[in-house]
Amino acid sequence: MMKRISHGPGPALVYCKIKADLERLRNILSAALPQVQLHFAASDSEAAPYLPEAQILYGWGFSGELLRKMPNLRWVQKMGAGVDDVIDAWPLHRDVLLTRTDGRMIARRMIEYVIGAILDRTARFPQGRQQQQQRVWHVYRPQTMANLCIGVAGLGEIGTEIARALRLFDARVIGWRRSEAPCEAVSEIYAGSARLPPSVAQCDVLVLVLPLTQESKNIFDAPILQQLPMGAHLINVGRGGVLDDQALLAAIDSGRVGHATLDVFETEPLPKGHPFWSNEHITITPHVCGPLLPEDVAAHFIENYAAFAQGRPLRNVIDVTRQY
Repeated sequence: MMKRISHGPGPALVYCKIKADLERLRNILSAALPQVQLHFAASDSEAAPYLPEAQILYGWGFSGELLRKMPNLRWVQKMGAGVDDVIDAWPLHRDVLLTRTDGRMIARRMIEYVIGAILDRTARFPQGRQQQQQRVWHVYRPQTMANLCIGVAGLGEIGTEIARALRLFDARVIGWRRSEAPCEAVSEIYAGSARLPPSVAQCDVLVLVLPLTQESKNIFDAPILQQLPMGAHLINVGRGGVLDDQALLAAIDSGRVGHATLDVFETEPLPKGHPFWSNEHITITPHVCGPLLPEDVAAHFIENYAAFAQGRPLRNVIDVTRQY
């Protein structure tokens, strides 16, 4: 049972674009924070009456501009693990705290998505589906993940859990991160921009789990993608902006990338005229692999609220100058 908090700062605005999820958040948070003045909104217009007084903003889907209309704002917690959608409009001239949800709370479904995407290729299900449509009985030999070198680019909370799960399939799992830090979930770590090309060059499968920052924008460009072994499988579950769309299309045309499984895109929803839609070597899903289910993520906000009310350090604080 979640701990009930009976006092502290207020009022708090809870913002979620999905009405059904907003009602579930209302039930969970109202029970856990009975004495807190909570307001709930699914759009900017619904939020407008509460902006002048709200001291806390919790949720996702709100614009960075909304923050500029909250003069008493003291703390923002993103319901998701990423903050790139608000960081550019962050009120740096004000003493406002920014936190995010612990990625491990949404990692399970992302792990299953990545494993499913890899197994779809190693088990050769696309070939099976094609032969079924053609009513062709042609025996083929599935591959195994144990023969793959899988690279995980981005070893934060989610990337680490993905890497740990992949090792259970006896795959060789290597990792790349921007700065030096140990990670027991991978067999080898490559750190820094100079070590990105040699790490990519080993990957039969490359999984992108990076946040979007000024440094990571389009970091997977043409020169980097050309380091991949021929026919590699690229999976992006982090942020669409870390991958150069045109470079990916060129890498597919050359055979350098045999298939790409993409759940995130630089522009979402993906424009109907985008060439990804019609490319047979790309699998598209509409940013669904890490859903923000209230039952999974609300506990993190409740825990952080208790710390905020009592003047204790909060978890998952963002350094807004570094953007993560």
